[in-house]
Amino acid sequence: MYFVLVESILDGKFTDPPPLDLMTAFEVSNCLTPLLFVLSPGADPTAMILKFSEKMGFGNRLTTLSLGQGQGPIATRLINDASRMGNWVLLQNCHLAKSWMLKLEGICENFSLEHTHPEFRLWLTSYPVDYFPVVILQNSVKITNEPPKGLRANMYRSFSTDPIVNEEFFYGCKQGDKFKKLVFGLCFFHALVQERRHFGSIGWNRPYEFNETDLRISVLQLQNFLNEYSNVQYDALRYLTGECNYGGRVTDDWDRRCLTTFLNKFYSKSIVKYKNYRFDKSGIYYCPNLEKYEEFIEYILGLPLITHPSIFGMNENADLIKDQQESNSLLTSLLSTQDLESSSGGKIISPEQLVAMFADDTLKRIPPPFDTVIALEKFPTTYNQSLNTKWYMHGAPNVFWLSGFYFTQAFLTGAQQNFARKYKIPIDILTFDYKV
Repeated sequence: MYFVLVESILDGKFTDPPPLDLMTAFEVSNCLTPLLFVLSPGADPTAMILKFSEKMGFGNRLTTLSLGQGQGPIATRLINDASRMGNWVLLQNCHLAKSWMLKLEGICENFSLEHTHPEFRLWLTSYPVDYFPVVILQNSVKITNEPPKGLRANMYRSFSTDPIVNEEFFYGCKQGDKFKKLVFGLCFFHALVQERRHFGSIGWNRPYEFNETDLRISVLQLQNFLNEYSNVQYDALRYLTGECNYGGRVTDDWDRRCLTTFLNKFYSKSIVKYKNYRFDKSGIYYCPNLEKYEEFIEYILGLPLITHPSIFGMNENADLIKDQQESNSLLTSLLSTQDLESSSGGKIISPEQLVAMFADDTLKRIPPPFDTVIALEKFPTTYNQSLNTKWYMHGAPNVFWLSGFYFTQAFLTGAQQNFARKYKIPIDILTFDYKV
């Protein structure tokens, strides 16, 4: 309700992020000014830069290099050659080359009009790190392409990027009807796995940086399979997408299981067979039976601005974690921009004094600490009991309220440890059984 109210007062442009325009950034740059992409999780500008270089006639004159250990001398040579010949250089992941950043700073400071080709451009990508050279930050054209927020914006971004936005690609598949539905399902899947990370450990046990490259490769593979085979090779597509493209980033077994379960819903015979195949019980989200690209865009723009957690398989309480993270991020950013000194009643208060005031106020509000000596006497640490310190007052209950734990994984792991030690079974072969 809050975001809808803001949109109705301000305008939709304040809630819908504008598309990234590389041409505008390029026009304000020159051979002495690097173009810096500030990376964020889920955003990969590499494909966008490659496509832009082809559009500008530099497809064969762009050299890319991913920085890391031992890549510094190679990067130095590439910059020297390109600045002399008028080519482009893309240095990816500058945050991984901490020791070489001072060298890069010196190279950029020594750029001069007399010795630098006017067509030369230096493209850089890096996550925000405190050791990135300040001189480059001050003198570069800074670009950020954050992943869209919300399922609708994510879907729109996917349909507005290459290769889906390419008319020849979108209409060029031999099995056009099946291709469009499966592409829509794949984009929906991509939006879901990206949005789930905002829910913290409820979404994924570990954070993963799924990005547009995963979607791009999966879409290209989908069209290739549909052009090569008369029947849809669902098993092969699920394996390539779920185990290789997206699953290659997943390191947790339960996360992998969750990922493949979601993918099976969107890469299925049902999405092709049935008209307006529903993705959830609400009926709001479904695969539309459409033909034209513009019709898909119109349907996507008609989706709710705020995504209900039910589409992720969660209840409304899951939004609390997401909203808390967003609020903390917003407040932390605001606090980082405030003055070093604050005033209270005309009196100047230093940051240290302000922290001490908040700490004292917090200490007055919290309950008295547990007596750890009595706790250890009551529940001594033993090898065969990993849960003996969780029930300070009344001992362990007979029935556990799982959704009441703030860290459920720790409790489940402790229960497995107790069972494994009691019956002398390797813990790695234990699994939980469920009765529905």
